[in-house]
Amino acid sequence: MELLKKSFFKILRFVGIFAIIYASLLFYMLLSERRLAFPRAEADKAAEDILRDEAVMCITDDGKRLQGWILNDSLPNTVLYFADGGEDAATFLANTKGSLAFRFVAFNYRGSAGSEGKPGETHYESDIRAMIGCAHAENPLFLGHGTGSIAAYNSLTQGLGRAAILVDPAESFNSSLSSRYRIFFPAFLGRTRAKMDFQNATTAPAIIIANDPRKKENLQKLLENHAGKFKVVERKGQGFLEVLRAELSGMITK
Repeated sequence: MELLKKSFFKILRFVGIFAIIYASLLFYMLLSERRLAFPRAEADKAAEDILRDEAVMCITDDGKRLQGWILNDSLPNTVLYFADGGEDAATFLANTKGSLAFRFVAFNYRGSAGSEGKPGETHYESDIRAMIGCAHAENPLFLGHGTGSIAAYNSLTQGLGRAAILVDPAESFNSSLSSRYRIFFPAFLGRTRAKMDFQNATTAPAIIIANDPRKKENLQKLLENHAGKFKVVERKGQGFLEVLRAELSGMITK
């Protein structure tokens, strides 16, 4: 009986230690939420050098300068790209330069790479509106990657463009963090409010292209909850840029 009691208290002690460690990690993650949800992207110097001649700036409502680029400025159809969190938008544009015959516009988020300011949710929506204005395009197409899909989809539902393509989309910043950090960041504890808005009706579902197997979980949850809002494109062995080109071309000819 004494041995059983000692074993019980030993197990209880280990459980208590584990609970304290878990609670400490959880508290740290919640304190770090803003930095995790809106990470500062490291500048992709090689990509930015390739795009040096296409560089532009976008001025936000509070006077901050957002770094950006415009490719193929003379072409009529504009695609506004919203990067994933922690991604330098120049990386995507440099990879597509010369291979897609569209006018591509992209800006880095506040505080990321060469953009001024402090990352966070406070200016998130106003910065997105500023980017759309700085694209100087009538009825653009929106292309979102990862959490950038939130801006792309909401811009579509607000009637600011004609169509949207979402690559490995996340429904919200909280769901993206929860998928990445699992038990150390339960989605219901997240305080970041920005997410896809399904209240406004759209004339056509947004197109989804799955490209990164690591983000499959986010996509599955999104489709389970809102299947009718999206159309998933079958890759059929095609490369990402090939699929993207076909979808963009189809949207323009409609």
